[in-house]
Amino acid sequence: MFQVTQPILAAVRLDESATEVIRQSVDMARHYTVKLYVCHILHDMMSVRPLFPQLQLDNALKFAEFEATARAMLLARVAAFINPEVGNCELLMEYGTEHSAIVRIAEQIGAGLIVVGHGSQESKLSGISERIVRYAHCPVLIARPAIKGCVLAATDFSDPATPAIEAAASEAARRGEDLNIIHAFDVVPYVVPQYGEMTGYMPVDSSDAMLRALQERLDSCVAQARAKRGILASGPAYPAILDSSANLPADLVVMGTHGRSGLSRLALGSVAEEVLRGAHCSVLVVRLNSST
Repeated sequence: MFQVTQPILAAVRLDESATEVIRQSVDMARHYTVKLYVCHILHDMMSVRPLFPQLQLDNALKFAEFEATARAMLLARVAAFINPEVGNCELLMEYGTEHSAIVRIAEQIGAGLIVVGHGSQESKLSGISERIVRYAHCPVLIARPAIKGCVLAATDFSDPATPAIEAAASEAARRGEDLNIIHAFDVVPYVVPQYGEMTGYMPVDSSDAMLRALQERLDSCVAQARAKRGILASGPAYPAILDSSANLPADLVVMGTHGRSGLSRLALGSVAEEVLRGAHCSVLVVRLNSST
């Protein structure tokens, strides 16, 4: 069963997305009784040396004032949900490139979950959130404004889908919501080489057999996870996931992705990327650890 046993890192921008990131992070930290770190990333302006050294002190004073203002704003946002001086919560102000700093902090504190925002209307976060998902060693939650709905777990029946279904079942129980599981499949074209090449579709008998096999796999997942129902959708995966999440509606989509090392960590996968960009609700991406 999915459990968060290590600290939660909430990475906050001081825009409209901050409220939902903090709210969901506080709820999960309280439920799992783990420490919450709330961080805000500042651009390291001091790394750029001015041409005239006498300006360095003036820049340092301005930067210190800017940092103090940002910390005060962060404290006010967090204090609306939890008292950092009393609760199991710590504020962090760090410097650097946003996604790399967040991943670095998560590794330093041994985070069990990273929570980031969906971005504001002026500055979308999708590119940053995708980079965090690619490089993070732990699950990542993209927090969007909550609506009353269900939890939707996406599965392709591969190994990475197993922890995703477990995480979805755990979150559905924590939220007191129904769990639905979706599997999407494409009808595969084939080529008939007789009398010239001709493209067609899978024969009816084979297609029926395939549908029965897929339905049996899905029913097994539904029973094992004690989900409300399974959704077998025909067509590309990400439109099916997005459509189902909107129609149910869902307030959380949970997906699995391969855990990789080295350069292969760059390959998040087109389905996960499109769902992260297009979902109207929060998305939790669960990584399957792997050394390959």
